[in-house]
Amino acid sequence: MRVQVNYEDIFKRFNGQLPEGIFLNTNFEGEYNTMTIGWGLMGICWGKPIICIAVRFSRHTYDLIEKSGEFTLSIPKNIVMKKELAICGTKSGRDIDKFKLCGFEKKDIIDKCDLHIECEVIQKTAMDKNTIEESIKNKYYKTDDYHMFYFGAIKDCYYTKED
Repeated sequence: MRVQVNYEDIFKRFNGQLPEGIFLNTNFEGEYNTMTIGWGLMGICWGKPIICIAVRFSRHTYDLIEKSGEFTLSIPKNIVMKKELAICGTKSGRDIDKFKLCGFEKKDIIDKCDLHIECEVIQKTAMDKNTIEESIKNKYYKTDDYHMFYFGAIKDCYYTKED
């Protein structure tokens, strides 16, 4: 059962879960992928509720978001999903079936999570390696594998509950 929720009511939970990880789900023509994100922003931009996520150009998820123009975030009920978050944050969907490995169904949400935020990309911005602070560049971009920032308009925000 889906229970709609206002994004403003989950802001604290979203920010609190980011350091532990949130599942970023993509799907294009039946090709599903999920990865773990630990960075993101939620707020108002262009008069709309927005979530901004960062995806490295080298990630399989990047290719799928580029094709689909949408993504869904699935937030675990609590951090008992550490193993699954670790797998999805370190393995590539190009190489393995992360859904099978984690025991997830292939759909737009991670059904073992209870909070989901569906977004449509309305703007994207590639990082400019020439304008990033040197200390950040040295810490996070030693291999020149930069991020695309996706600004997703929140289309739906809901809890899933067992009937």
